Amino acid sequence: MTISTTEPDGDVRGEMVQVCIDGVMSVFQSRMREMLDEEGIERPDPQPEEWYPLSKFRHVLVAVEENAGENALEKVGESTPRFVDWPSPAASGSPSDGLSQLADLYDTEHRSAPGDYTFESTGETTARIVSTTPYPATWESGLIKGTAQHFGADYARVTTTEAGDETAFEVSW
Repeated sequence: MTISTTEPDGDVRGEMVQVCIDGVMSVFQSRMREMLDEEGIERPDPQPEEWYPLSKFRHVLVAVEENAGENALEKVGESTPRFVDWPSPAASGSPSDGLSQLADLYDTEHRSAPGDYTFESTGETTARIVSTTPYPATWESGLIKGTAQHFGADYARVTTTEAGDETAFEVSW
């Protein structure tokens, strides 16, 4: 979704916020820690079962994009699937199975937060994901790519189209 000026309501689990530290190269971890501190997500590091304001987490993601670029933000999204608890584990599924779980994952990792994901298989190795979440499209593109890879794809390619409050992702693997 295109970043809007309105702040999203709701909370995100610490498990997902912690990816900002665990999912980046060690050389960037201290800067990520500083960005979390600046948003009031202060030491100790985010705790997996704690809840943090979604707006603050989103501010950190936007700061990553502004300070380090789109590639860095996409890499944070791409790392996310390795660090969250999936409704069905990667060992038992395919890229399509993983991508179809994004809506359930969003529900598990958020409370009272706007948005959702819809999944449509468009072929044996292709799918369309539509997002109405408040996350930056670049981060979501990484999340989708990382999900396909976490669930067994050797590679994944994602094309993004933003239109109003929806972002569509065409993914192939």
